[in-house]
Formats: sequence, structure tokens, C-alpha cells
Amino acid sequence: MSETSQGFGGTRMLGSFLAASFIGVFFLWLAARGLPLADVRDYLASADYGRLGLASAAFVLLYIVCHGARVWRWNYLVRPLGEVSTQQVNRACALGFTAIVLMPLRLGEFVRPMVLARSSGLPASGLLATAVVERVMDGLIITALLFAALWTYQGQAPVAFARGAGLLSLMIFLPAIVMCVVAYTRRRWAEVIVEQTLGRISQKLAAAVSGLLMGFVEGFKSLVDGRNLGRFLGATALYWGTNALSMWALLSIGFDLGLNPWEIATVMAVLVIGIMVPAGPAMAGNFEFFMTRGMGLFVDMDVATLAAQVAVFAVLVHVLQLLVIVVPGAWVMARAPGLWRRDVPAHSGRQGAPD
Repeated sequence: MSETSQGFGGTRMLGSFLAASFIGVFFLWLAARGLPLADVRDYLASADYGRLGLASAAFVLLYIVCHGARVWRWNYLVRPLGEVSTQQVNRACALGFTAIVLMPLRLGEFVRPMVLARSSGLPASGLLATAVVERVMDGLIITALLFAALWTYQGQAPVAFARGAGLLSLMIFLPAIVMCVVAYTRRRWAEVIVEQTLGRISQKLAAAVSGLLMGFVEGFKSLVDGRNLGRFLGATALYWGTNALSMWALLSIGFDLGLNPWEIATVMAVLVIGIMVPAGPAMAGNFEFFMTRGMGLFVDMDVATLAAQVAVFAVLVHVLQLLVIVVPGAWVMARAPGLWRRDVPAHSGRQGAPD
């Protein structure tokens, strides 16, 4: 790689980081605006840290199950693409999910398929397609959960913000899944749609998108198999169920806010849609903002003592989630540098035999 291209790549990454940091700072400002800092300090000074420690331990145990289900379900999407070991998939997920939370603008989404392609020899386009299919399915599931929760909502807080977030999410993920299905069932139709839209702007861009859509066909292979789809959806239900349950355990054991599991699932749906927004490293800012907006559906944020608990709860969930996600990624980075460093052979971080 030339010095010019390296300099351009560095400049582009710096620009991405600065843009992401600006977005994150903006969301942090929104979350902190009007926050009763004095009451937060008072709460922290008088908090029962033994109780918070027990609540945090319960959260971590449940979230480990949640994260494990998130890792395991990808196996069902990638195995139809070719022979790959469970260890290779697990290591790629450990690095990929760490990259997602640490890199700006969700650029880490590309790391998981690229790492597995390098270690297993599977086609990168097909692996990227499985990651896209997984993200689209999650988006639709969480959007459906949010609308179901709002339909049963009986509180007094305004729901316009949550409903708007749900509609925006639906506008993104519904056309995405339709396009993926069209690409699988009517390949020529998909090519014509791309050619008649993007092709009018740039033939090079249309060719690239068309090639990516054809890769999506590979990603859909696993979902066509009814047994594979059932296993994937079962793992997905476990993933999102334990995600909500971990938050509810932390809240019910460690705090005095009184939300039930269904209400926490509503908060989770608002939060998940919010952190899909490309923002700064570690999702700082939008995590706290959307968590606070979700909690505001059930907690009177005008009561300073309650708002202080919500602020501490949001930060604690964020920190504990990061620990569960990043620690395995750091371990894999240390033990298998060949998976992520270009100057180290890929086989140095690879186990040949399937688990």
C-alpha cells in the first residue's frame, strides 16, 4: 500500500472518528440536559453497594447467556456456506462484537464476516450477507416488539418519540427484508431494480450493489431450511429474552423503580433502535439518551430522585454490557493475533478441526 493511500485511509478514519464523536457528544448532551447532578451525587453517596453488587452479578450472569446466544445463532447462518468450525465462528464473533461497540459509526459490523472469511476461507460476500440478514431480522423483531408494547401501553407519558423511532426503524428494515427476499426469489428482478435506480447515477455503484445482493442470496440459504430457521429464531428468542431479563434483574434487585419485565422489554426496544444509530465509540451518548427516553415511559423523570436512579441504571447497564462483550474480544486478540493483524499469518489464530 502506498504512502498516499495510507494517508488517505488515515484521514478518512480520523474524519469518521470525529463525526462519530460529535454525534455521541450531542446525544450525551441530550441525555444529561436537565439531569439533577446533585441528586445523582446524593444517590451514589447513600447507595447500598452490596445490593448493587448483587444486582450487577445477576445481570452479568444473565447477559453472558444472552451474549452466548447471540454468538451461537450465527452458526446457523454461516454453516450452509461451507465447512467451518464452532471455534472459528466464536472467535470471529468475539472480535466482531468487540469492534462493533468500540469502533465509530458501527464500522465494526464489517469485522466479524471479514475475520471469519480470513480464518475459514468462506466467501466474504456470503458472510457479509448473513450479518446483514441477521441485522435486518433483529431490526424487524425489535420494531414489532416496540409496536406491541406501545399497543398495550397504559401509562400517561407521551409515546410520540417511541412511536416515531419505531416507524423510522420499520421504514428501514421492512424494505431491506423485501429486497433480500426479492434478490433470493427473483434474482433478475433485483438486478433490474438496481440497474434502473442506482444505475442511472453510477454504473460502477450499481454493479457493486448488484454483486452484494447476489451475495445476500447465499446469506438466505440457511433461512430457507425450516429446521435451520427454527433454530435461528429459537436462539434469537433466547438472546432477546435474556437481554430484557438481565436488565429487569439489575433494576428489580438494585434499584427502587418498580418496572415489570414487559415494561423493561419496552425500554429495551427503544434502546436497541437507538443504538442502531451510527455514533461514537462504545455507543456513548445514544445508549444513555435512548435508555433514558425508554425509561421515561414508566418513570416520572420530573422527580429528581427517580431521575437520578435512572441515570445510574443507564450507565451501569452500559458498563456491564461492555465488559461482557469486550473481555472475550480482548482475550481472542491476545491469543490469536493472526485473526486481526495483517502482518501475522491467519493460520496463527486458527484451529483446523471443528469443535
